[in-house]
Amino acid sequence: MANQNPTVQELQALIIALQGQVTALQNAAPAAPAAPTAAVLFAETPQTLGVDDLIDYSTKRGKDIYNQGCEALDDKALTNGFNMTPNETVVFIEALERKADSMGWSKGTKQITKFTNRDGVDVDIIKNYGQIDMATLKTACERFCKAGEADSTTRARQNNKMMSMCLANSLSLSAKVQLLTYKNEYIFDGIEYAPLMYKVIMRLATIDSVATTQTLRDNLQNLSVFAATVSGDIDKINTEFNKNYSQILARGATVDDPLNILFNAYLVVPCYHFKTYMKQKHNGYLDGTLTLTHEVLMAFAKAHFDYLKNTGQWGAKSPDDEKIVAMAAEINALKGQLKLDPKLSAIAKDKKKEDKGENKGKKKNKKDTSNKKYQKKDEAWKKVPPKEGDPKEKQLGKYTFQWCEHHMAWTAHKPQDCRLNPKHKDYKKTDNRANSAVVASSATVPSVTTTLNNRYAALLATLATMNEDE
Repeated sequence: MANQNPTVQELQALIIALQGQVTALQNAAPAAPAAPTAAVLFAETPQTLGVDDLIDYSTKRGKDIYNQGCEALDDKALTNGFNMTPNETVVFIEALERKADSMGWSKGTKQITKFTNRDGVDVDIIKNYGQIDMATLKTACERFCKAGEADSTTRARQNNKMMSMCLANSLSLSAKVQLLTYKNEYIFDGIEYAPLMYKVIMRLATIDSVATTQTLRDNLQNLSVFAATVSGDIDKINTEFNKNYSQILARGATVDDPLNILFNAYLVVPCYHFKTYMKQKHNGYLDGTLTLTHEVLMAFAKAHFDYLKNTGQWGAKSPDDEKIVAMAAEINALKGQLKLDPKLSAIAKDKKKEDKGENKGKKKNKKDTSNKKYQKKDEAWKKVPPKEGDPKEKQLGKYTFQWCEHHMAWTAHKPQDCRLNPKHKDYKKTDNRANSAVVASSATVPSVTTTLNNRYAALLATLATMNEDE
């Protein structure tokens, strides 16, 4: 009987034959198309991917979006919460605007921050909260807050909930208590209307403490006075400007020439290096070689302020100021070595008696020191001279002030009526008394005779009085 089992050689031959058939079939079959690559959708942030789509809160991604949306605003200045004060409003507004953009609250068809006011103007509630009234805003919010309305079960309603939670979590404890008093203005049928809630917060933060647009404008116009009261602190000057400027814009008003307002404030800063730097910027702006916005100017001022502080150059005196300080030191060193002639000495003694109330016929008005902080602020602006070309008369309330070059201050009298004016009728008498002084040195100083001007004579009279007191 023949062997039915194939040999190894036969099996190998069979394998080779099968491989050849497979190769032939592969060569005959058309190439299979490559699997399509899914298109990547563009989004600025993960939360804005599918910005109009309903968020599925049953998924991990949906829960993450909700938790991030409800978190308090992230800003170092608001670490302890927004206290609803004017000084913090700029930071609060900028932080909320960033949050709204990153979460998609201000984007797409389901956005909840842009509305049309009763004049038909589109308003961004975050930046221009004062340009839409409460009634109009409430009606606009009903689209996504009121049951049965078009977007009451869409992404817009979800955005509203996250924004209201974010606002509540961003307030300090005292601010939350204050806000609860007005909850009937932004909670309806148990639903918090986030845009209305924000508008109430900003009203409490600004209108209650700064009543009108005109007051805000006055604050800006007096920025140079403010600069003098804070010793030229650029951070405080910029904050004061931003606080008033942003509130004016939020009310739909405008500010004329904010650059000029800032330059005027910066140029009274008591630091020689800073003023020199700002004068260069100002000259470049005036002659057209430097184009800038007020934001850029504020950034320049802040950067140079920080540089001067860090290098120990802040508060430097001008060369003229240094000379005055040196002269004052020399005068102080000479105090006690100077002797006045009998006439000037008598004048000094009479003045001393008058100050002590010994002259019965004369009464000296005592300065009211009940409000030293206000007096210091009031006296500071009176020493700021008008710039070249500016008027030398200004109206503050019901009072008119004139710049007196004889007193080098803003006064109620006119320069021509000043008794320090050489042309004034009483000037000659005063001048004769002052110029009657002749200085004679003590035994350690050579004898010198000189005619003194009225100011130097007055200084010597004061020194003599101080010397006698000691």
